[in-house]
Amino acid sequence: MKQLFTLLIIVSSFTLSSCQEKMKKYDWIPTECAPANYPAQIYKGALLYGEKGSIYIPDGRAINYGWGESGSVNIAGEQMKEVPHTLEISWLSFTEKKNYGGKFELDTKKIDSLFAAGYPDDSEEGGRGNYHSVKVGMAPGGDLVVWLTGSRSKQVEVGFFKAKPIENLDWKKIYPSMEDGIGAYVDVIVKKLPDSVKEQIAAGKIPFGYWESLRKRYNWKPEIQTTAKVLRIDLDYFNKERDFVFGEALQHLSVKPNAVIEELSVYWLDDRNRELRTELKFDEQEAFSVFSKIPQGEEAHLVVVLDKSKKDAKVHLKIKDKETPFQQVKVQSFYK
Repeated sequence: MKQLFTLLIIVSSFTLSSCQEKMKKYDWIPTECAPANYPAQIYKGALLYGEKGSIYIPDGRAINYGWGESGSVNIAGEQMKEVPHTLEISWLSFTEKKNYGGKFELDTKKIDSLFAAGYPDDSEEGGRGNYHSVKVGMAPGGDLVVWLTGSRSKQVEVGFFKAKPIENLDWKKIYPSMEDGIGAYVDVIVKKLPDSVKEQIAAGKIPFGYWESLRKRYNWKPEIQTTAKVLRIDLDYFNKERDFVFGEALQHLSVKPNAVIEELSVYWLDDRNRELRTELKFDEQEAFSVFSKIPQGEEAHLVVVLDKSKKDAKVHLKIKDKETPFQQVKVQSFYK
């Protein structure tokens, strides 16, 4: 009898713990994006959360804000809700004249841990930043990426999927006024695209797989070498993740799997205690070429040598004792 009583307590505790875990809620909204020259339009999309919760992803317009950029927002429904566990979406890829869609299970545990932990942010009250958006990105070939976005533009990828083509979507049901069907609307949108993209379409050379390739990760960390006092560094990656490091954390940067760097900004003080921002913009082709030299299992340092007297910087990738300089990086410094 005592063993049965103990078992009941354990089961009750487990059930209570599970219920408490389910009750975790956060303030977040959905948003969407697509590459600037490869627009998309959502037919129907929703993020499912909790037992029966659902919030729709903004639709009703051509999406071309840019890959990883924030688009429309939907602030309807509950303000506080559990993190999403499923993405249901269907959309039109204009450059392909093709529909994609599917139902995708999200990594709820990972998303919940990120929302719960937040991240250090000295611009926010209490020194903590929070994620506030779940962003869904759609690209040609059915590439589908989900990011969390927070204060100070922090962004982290939490999902990548391949949607399948859908033969028929009843667009006339959504837009009954389209007497000529969706085709005429698609032609209007495509006509506005750059000539280079229209040439790709005509030649059947849309760069499928490109957006997935941006996700390639290597083991590396940034390293700033300078006599100036560095306040903060911002890191923008080609996979559209964004991060920043400030204060004491600058002395404890660690090697981890990061995507290839797209832009790095160093905030520092000159001899008159004035704050400057030195911005380094990397050439995509060169950056991927240089990072591809990192052998699997090896670590690298992205070394920025900042010359405060000239307000200039040079950068190289260091793998063990070998240094590969970046020749095409664009460097500019600004007073804030």
